[in-house]
This record gives sequence, C-alpha cells and structure tokens, in this order.
Amino acid sequence: MNEEEIIAIKMYVPEEASTGTYEVIKVSENRYKLTNNDPFSETLTYGTIIEVLPEKKDKDTFVFKKVYAESEFNLEVIGIPMSLNEAELRVVGQIIIDEGGYWEVIFGGMGYVNLPKTSQLNVIDELNKLIRKKQDN
Repeated sequence: MNEEEIIAIKMYVPEEASTGTYEVIKVSENRYKLTNNDPFSETLTYGTIIEVLPEKKDKDTFVFKKVYAESEFNLEVIGIPMSLNEAELRVVGQIIIDEGGYWEVIFGGMGYVNLPKTSQLNVIDELNKLIRKKQDN
C-alpha cells in the first residue's frame, strides 16, 4: 500500500455512533482502502475497502455506508509483553512485514497484527522466542 498517497478522512460510523479520523487510500469517488485498524471495530481493519457517502450537514465528513471488499488480511490482537523493549518488538515487527503483513501498537500495550490470509506465521511464538532468549542471557 505504500505506493499510493495516504490521506486522512473524517468519518461517522453509525453502528458505533462515533466520528473518527481514518488514514486511507482513495480507490474511487466514494471508496477508500483503510491503511490501519479501528480498535473499536472488527469490520474496519487494515486493507478493507469501504464505501462512504458525504455527510449532508458537514461537508468535511463522510458517513460509513458499507464494506465494499473485505481485507485480504487476518487481524490478530495480542497483548504486548512488558518484558520486551521497543527494539525487541521491532524484530518481530520486521518478521511481520517480511511476511507481507502490517502491525501497530495501540493504547501502549495492544498489538494489532494483520497478516495475509495465507500466512502461517505465529506471532505469539515469535514473541515467546525473544522472551526465552532474553531470559537465557
């Protein structure tokens, strides 16, 4: 997704009764591809293409209409082990990226991992390997 311009849009999601800012890539007039995860929605995840409509009262806001195409990634939410520092977490993050995935840390302790549906990578196993290696030293 890096080749295309990422923009921020303000979007109201009726099911959540909330408005938020979403980083997206414009696909067509009313369709956008999400470039990160909404931590409050199982539907609005990295890689999902959504359809929106302009909000009638606020021209700078869109209203979520529907999912146009589901993400080609599976989402896994994991608790980040406090025993690992940022540099150690980046090692696992690079493994995720090398696998064709995406990761982000939300709320300082929740890891949102998006892996291609064909991936067999077990992120928890990779984190546990680092923890064991650190304990052995």
